[in-house]
Amino acid sequence: MTIAETSDLGAEWLAKRVQRLIEDDCEIDPTENLVLYGLDSIAVMTLSAELKQRGIEASFEELAREPTLDAWSALIAARR
Repeated sequence: MTIAETSDLGAEWLAKRVQRLIEDDCEIDPTENLVLYGLDSIAVMTLSAELKQRGIEASFEELAREPTLDAWSALIAARR
């Protein structure tokens, strides 16, 4: 994994990726629980696997503990 590939994993990338996972075009409040937007456990597992492929270890449990864009952005930033 190159630095350029991991630097692409910012808040903007995450918001766009979650938008595709929930299949909705509404604007997401970064502090709101993503389950309220229709995010399900399969989507969380998918995101966890994608992050792992990009060199970021974030387990399903860690992501499910606080499913908000802000929390996930902080987790990803801490793991880079």
